[in-house]
Amino acid sequence: MILMSLLLVLSLERLISKEPNWHIEKYASQYREWLTGKGWIGKKSNSAVLYCSLLAPAVILAAVEYFLLGAFLTFIEQSIVLFLCIGCPALRATYKCFLNAAERNDLQACSMYTDQLGHCANTQSESEDGEYEEKNQGSAQVQGKSFGQHLTWLNYQHYAAVMLWFMAFGAPGALFYSLSRSTTEALCTAQHPLRETAGRLMFALDYVPVRITTFGMLMMGHFSRALPEWIKHALQLDISAYDVLTIISAKAEMLTPEEQALQAENAAVEPKVLVKLAKRNVIFLLVVTSALTVIGSLA
Repeated sequence: MILMSLLLVLSLERLISKEPNWHIEKYASQYREWLTGKGWIGKKSNSAVLYCSLLAPAVILAAVEYFLLGAFLTFIEQSIVLFLCIGCPALRATYKCFLNAAERNDLQACSMYTDQLGHCANTQSESEDGEYEEKNQGSAQVQGKSFGQHLTWLNYQHYAAVMLWFMAFGAPGALFYSLSRSTTEALCTAQHPLRETAGRLMFALDYVPVRITTFGMLMMGHFSRALPEWIKHALQLDISAYDVLTIISAKAEMLTPEEQALQAENAAVEPKVLVKLAKRNVIFLLVVTSALTVIGSLA
């Protein structure tokens, strides 16, 4: 059922445009407002309350599946939850706007759309990478590189990570990850006292999935160039998931000399290359899921 749900949901997600009612962000926001009203994630709340609040919906959903739903109803429920959790309509719209701006060579608009992606939790990494790129590359290339990095990360958070948590724990896993991701970004944006606590939770939740995802990227990209970086960071605890993903993806899919020349004039070249890599990685994850299903390791 896991494989069938993944194939069904990914097909639907590509074919139709999601309304806000069909995306987890709306319900995550309402849940945070309810928790805030109850005082459970207030400025004086502790980390245990936050963790329990984020885990509670997944535990309740798992109990409903186990005690109330049969196999067929569980399949329907898991597909609906996965459809809510996967993808990001706002990200897709921003990407299209960025491509249009890049075709016009409007670097100011490109920068604006890069900021619209929302990456509060990765500000430090962005700043460090941005300084390095600005010293070594032209302005158009800086904007494309920055947008491509953030796009790769958000694609991981909204697709690959959700898929992996769904494969491991079903709909409750996808719900727990998506709710934690949304809450972490919201707390960081609001400069909430619990933002560091939420960040530590996301570090733990992303530790294994981001390494599985980057392994898929090196399998689908330039294996020999990316493998040393993957081995270097495989067990490293002092590097963020964002940095692991962007470093290895850059090695797995480097621009050709022709693409580098085009990147100086069109900031969309690198994002397009990285999007293709991310799509191939999703296919790789589906193939692995199929193999695990065939051998009986995945129910």
